[in-house]
Amino acid sequence: MIVTHINDLIQFYLNESPDPEITSILANDITNESDAEKFSHFIWKMVEKIHDDEETDRLALGRPDNTDMLPDLSYEVTKYMRNAGFYNVWERVSDLAD
Repeated sequence: MIVTHINDLIQFYLNESPDPEITSILANDITNESDAEKFSHFIWKMVEKIHDDEETDRLALGRPDNTDMLPDLSYEVTKYMRNAGFYNVWERVSDLAD
């Protein structure tokens, strides 16, 4: 599990669009390639929502702009995926999201 200051951000967007699979992955860690792919897609959807919220001045975690957290999000997710052994999945999904 990612245990850093970005947890609140992840939980905020997960609570907005509950997904039992992502909730399970966060609670139990990534254990296979399918989990890694689902989690990676969730993170990229979250990034899109962060940008959308910033453009519309919508408050998320009490702030109208959380884009300053994107470098931290990228660093922590990359580190997590490396440690879990699924960095290649994160890279593949990220290449498609660009």
